Amino acid sequence: MLLYKFVPTQEIADQVAAGVFRFYELTKYIEMEDVAGRADGAEGSLIFPDDGSPDFIKKLPTGSFNGVEFQCESIRLSEDCLRQFFVFCMSMEKAEQAIGDCKFAVELNVDVFSTFEMFLNSSELAPELNDGGKFFSHGPIEYYDINNHPSSIEKEKWREVYLKHSDFKDQKEYRAVLRASDTFFERTRAKPWDLEQKIFTSLDRNPMPFNFKLGFRCGTDSAGWRYVEFDVSEFQANIICEPSAIIACGACPTQAA
Repeated sequence: MLLYKFVPTQEIADQVAAGVFRFYELTKYIEMEDVAGRADGAEGSLIFPDDGSPDFIKKLPTGSFNGVEFQCESIRLSEDCLRQFFVFCMSMEKAEQAIGDCKFAVELNVDVFSTFEMFLNSSELAPELNDGGKFFSHGPIEYYDINNHPSSIEKEKWREVYLKHSDFKDQKEYRAVLRASDTFFERTRAKPWDLEQKIFTSLDRNPMPFNFKLGFRCGTDSAGWRYVEFDVSEFQANIICEPSAIIACGACPTQAA
């Protein structure tokens, strides 16, 4: 499946196309002031605004605590929890026009994120998190509203940041997410590191003449937002020998960025 990353400049498009992916802290999209459709103050939460209907309470999803059931109008992850999530947002829809000041879209294959998941969720690198959490995950956003409740995440805790209100459904968003603690962030900012693993051909299991290599870098941009950067440019150059396609866009209905 093809995905589209919308970006504002040719320079950023070239970096993404070459295999450099910058994941921003989820709190950026909660706190940023933005009128073009990127900001969402309800990220990491479930909120069902009162629609004024007489049966509004009855339409709310049912929650339970210690065996006591209740109607759930709003649930939100704590600030400490939200700070751990770094996201790379894309769209599943190719558009001639993009969001806000985004003039370019980079065409990416979902396989690249499946490759990240295969290596980054190994038991050695990322011991299994409680309640079905993942160190790295990717997938489409599930859009919900009062008439279409989100599916249970009881055994898939990683999906807690893949839920958005249907007000944003036109984005058709697909995202990749890294769950990185403050300790991981500070350690990697102080000392960037590379993950390198041997890879093998799918048929005869012979080793490839090059390894999978993923560079981790952490930092803070000029606006003060934290990010984690994945660099697989060397591996991409070896495996496909060319950058991803870049599409020029016009000026914009809402898309994920």
